[in-house]
Amino acid sequence: MSHTRATVLSILGLLAGGALLIYLAWNISPYGDGDQLNPIALLMLLTGVFLLVGGAGGWIALALHRRWPALAGTKSRARRQAPSAEAALRQGILAGLVVVVLVALAILRVLDVAVLIVTLLLAGLVEAYVQSRK
Repeated sequence: MSHTRATVLSILGLLAGGALLIYLAWNISPYGDGDQLNPIALLMLLTGVFLLVGGAGGWIALALHRRWPALAGTKSRARRQAPSAEAALRQGILAGLVVVVLVALAILRVLDVAVLIVTLLLAGLVEAYVQSRK
């Protein structure tokens, strides 16, 4: 995948997530009948957060990989050649998943510091495992 396509996909995810969250904030109540959480609104919230964070994370990772190619898992690179864009998109998706899990745990009121640290460490271990498989 080219860097241009990865950048466009990241920006589209970022814009779609932001637009969805703005739409939810202005037009949809988080509570349905009987003061219960609206499950459709909750699902849309988590989708919007995933798209927003995944798009922003992929875009930031693309920029960071150009400066520091070791973050993409490459041990050496040819002159003036950036690492592949798949690693940046994968890291953006992983960041989106981590944030969605943390938001869902916070909504369920089971998020504490230990769960936060374990979730972040697990995401780091997954990325390290995927990079070591190359």
